[in-house]
Amino acid sequence: MYEVVIIDDEKWIRTLIKKLLPYDEIPIEVTGEAEDGREGLELLKRKRPHIVLTDIRMPILSGLDLIKEIKDILPNTEIIIISGYDNFEYAQKAITLGVLDFLLKPVEVEDLKNTIGKAVLKLQKKASLRNEASLLEQKVKRLTSDYIPVEPDEFTEINNFKIKKALKYIHDNYNNPISLNEVSDSILMNLSYFSELFKKEVGKGFNQYLIDLRFSKAKELLREQHELTIGDIAMIVGFHDPNYFSRLFKKKFNCTAQEYRSGHIGKEKI
Repeated sequence: MYEVVIIDDEKWIRTLIKKLLPYDEIPIEVTGEAEDGREGLELLKRKRPHIVLTDIRMPILSGLDLIKEIKDILPNTEIIIISGYDNFEYAQKAITLGVLDFLLKPVEVEDLKNTIGKAVLKLQKKASLRNEASLLEQKVKRLTSDYIPVEPDEFTEINNFKIKKALKYIHDNYNNPISLNEVSDSILMNLSYFSELFKKEVGKGFNQYLIDLRFSKAKELLREQHELTIGDIAMIVGFHDPNYFSRLFKKKFNCTAQEYRSGHIGKEKI
């Protein structure tokens, strides 16, 4: 269904246009109306319609100024002018601003139907082009993703190539607030299927794997980077709440991060 907004300072004109619209032949509905350009602009921001029918000469904000605003905030919306002023300069300016058509009052039913039909066809074509562009982008992304290099000696225990790439993505971004959805998107895989496959291939769920990886990196820093505070290390490995990191560390390893560090000062890496 294509949504239409009507903007005209005369109520009877708005009522007449609503009655003349070809609802039986074209899938449209009127979702709002306004009596001046400023009110119309606020309405358009809320409704974001597919088609706008507007007069040119209106109080507060003229139709031409309104059209400029519409083109900025709703570039894909089709604009049709319905005016009682047969002024060449108005029409020329309107066309320059990118309106679809300029109809004169009193508007003819057939002219209105044809123009609305033309607007819908143009909207359909735009949608088709956007869909084609999106499909092409996804295809290119998929082809590119399939050739993202994974080092031969990385994740040798994993058989599935997609999961190897997911693990590489996690290891490259573990210190950022990454999510299961983000990782599944990075390898173009359905979220629920990825979650199941990840657990099957890796032996643990995504969240547990990420936490274990972060703690592994944290323990390495605790052993080797004594100038860093516990809070610094928590932030570096992706825990943005040092207190949460400390509580979780103690629960997981049965000692505090400081106790772990103290027990490994001067020792070889373990």
